Amino acid sequence: MQILSFRSVAALAAAALATLLAQEARANLLMNSGFETTAFTASSNVLGNFSGNQGVWGILAGGITPATAGVTPCGGAQMLCMVGAGQLSTLTVQAVDVSSYAALIASGSAQISASALFNTNGGYTGANARLRARFFSGPAQSTLLGSTGLANLILDSNPATWEQASVSAMIPVNTTWIVYEVNYNGLSLAGNTGFVDEAFMDITAVPTPGALALFGLAGFAARRRR
Repeated sequence: MQILSFRSVAALAAAALATLLAQEARANLLMNSGFETTAFTASSNVLGNFSGNQGVWGILAGGITPATAGVTPCGGAQMLCMVGAGQLSTLTVQAVDVSSYAALIASGSAQISASALFNTNGGYTGANARLRARFFSGPAQSTLLGSTGLANLILDSNPATWEQASVSAMIPVNTTWIVYEVNYNGLSLAGNTGFVDEAFMDITAVPTPGALALFGLAGFAARRRR
């Protein structure tokens, strides 16, 4: 049986550590994630044409606004605002081309993490904020592969409190597009306004058991050396 030297174990562990650290350099895949640019389109435009509207927020009912209704943006000068407008669900979406992650996704070890901050105007409680991401094999809704499921959050009545919802899931093999979505149960807004800020989405590799085992092996070798 081949026994690895301390130097060999250390080198392998260093390589594994470099891989994990690279994953920690988390890049937000969403454009205009803090809603500082006021340009947006209708949600139907994004959902009807991913490639033609990628990186653009598609809003069903609402807009992008500075501080209003007692709510101040969490970061920057502006935030997303959404109203019920008689809808069961009022949503905002962004389509993201993830084909550059094709090799990682094909390996079955790609994981998505998504989050956003939510708020509503003061004195009102009960707004149901939600977050999800959906996976597609092409730039059209007909190619749906699956979803993260909905993260649900019932907001408090304090407009100074931004509350976070987040989801994570393994990305299905063959995914080339992801549609990030924040929404409110329209009826839960009861005529009030729901706000969103600091939207985030990234893709990372789930470390393999072998890579994690190297850290334990390196620690053992280090102890033996001392």
